[in-house]
Amino acid sequence: MGSKPGWIDPAKSPIVFVHGYNNSASVWWEGNDMYETALANGYQTAFIDLHSDLDMWTNGELLAQKLKVIYDYFGKKKLVVVGYSKGGVDTQTALVHYGAHEYVSNVITLSTPHRGTQLSDLAHSSTAWWLAALLGNNNDATRSLQTGYMAYFRSITDQHQNTKMNRYYTLGGTKWGSFGSSLYWGGLYLSSYGANDGVVTVSSSRVPGGTIIREGSWNHTMIREGSHTFSLFKPYTMTAQPLSLAYSISSSEMVEEPNTNQIVKGGKADIAIRDSFLIEDEVQGFKLAFLSERLLPSLKLKGPDGKVYSAIKSEQDQGEFFEGAWSHQFEIDMPAAGKWTLTGPGAAYLYSVAIDSPLGAEVMKSKQTKSVKASYRTEWVQYRLDSKKKLHAAGKGSKAGLVSDGDFNEAGIYSLSTEISGLDAKGKPFERTVIESIYVDQDGKIHR
Repeated sequence: MGSKPGWIDPAKSPIVFVHGYNNSASVWWEGNDMYETALANGYQTAFIDLHSDLDMWTNGELLAQKLKVIYDYFGKKKLVVVGYSKGGVDTQTALVHYGAHEYVSNVITLSTPHRGTQLSDLAHSSTAWWLAALLGNNNDATRSLQTGYMAYFRSITDQHQNTKMNRYYTLGGTKWGSFGSSLYWGGLYLSSYGANDGVVTVSSSRVPGGTIIREGSWNHTMIREGSHTFSLFKPYTMTAQPLSLAYSISSSEMVEEPNTNQIVKGGKADIAIRDSFLIEDEVQGFKLAFLSERLLPSLKLKGPDGKVYSAIKSEQDQGEFFEGAWSHQFEIDMPAAGKWTLTGPGAAYLYSVAIDSPLGAEVMKSKQTKSVKASYRTEWVQYRLDSKKKLHAAGKGSKAGLVSDGDFNEAGIYSLSTEISGLDAKGKPFERTVIESIYVDQDGKIHR
């Protein structure tokens, strides 16, 4: 429990703060003025520690028990819960699926991945799992935040009778920092999916049936800081609610299909890294983020014209799903077309290349218009759900060509990595990567 304010205002609900993935209750006061701000504004507060690496089912059950204790402690006064990142998913699970809705009036979520995050899809893909596992980020929490599984979660949550027992308010961020900053590469990767804060897209920060308070220029760290957001959500912590609401979110809102403008590769090199990718004609530039479990000062990028580049900046990532990885960043303007090669000492690695090219839209259209000649190969990693709703790796598979719904009959999550290669309209070679996840439920229905 937080310290008692000098005077307890009956119009102010006690606030319960719930942390996110890979952090603890201290995230609200260490390097953060949220607790200090709430106390200065006269609020009773409580801070909960959940399992940082477990899924919403384990945490939701535990949180439901703790909310009852806190509710009783504050004299059975309805609580307001502020959930940061995954903490918002844990909170909704507690209220809807474990019956804790009766202890709470409002829920405020700060950049919560209500529809999952594509960074979780990436971390569990065949391309990136080596690195994610080495960093300790291949666990129940990250597995449960894959977009396919969260689509399933939404299907069993949004229509649940308990969902309407509480009011939900959301804040989302659109800032992921400048080139070389600690959240930059995550934001760069997610930019194909829309505005984001370096970890979660704005569209995913919206919960169906909820109300948007504000979507502003915060990154995933700033949005949890009191000086940035407390004043915005403060009106929704009062026992008397504001009369006007900004924007209610429909359950029918869909996330747009991403632009196909990225190449993603990775693996584990025991002795030396040597990997390559293709850049087509008419590319205005590309930005490359190379992640590894350690700093690689000798990492080099060589173009088809023989020019050799070193990383402009190297920074340890702070973006949750690859936290602790070293991100080596390159930015190339007007690159030569052809084969680009990365070399360095042995390590587990992952790299993404964001390409500024008109071809991205053409690749998306190619299924219908045949404006480019492309071939596809898809690899997947399957995760099965046991009787306790725990996800376990259950094997891998691959297919030449595009996959269809009929390829997946067993229940579970499938993390899909599709490699696209071919020739553009001028007959020049190109390549792209699309990473996504789907969930097949017990009835064989596919959620994506």
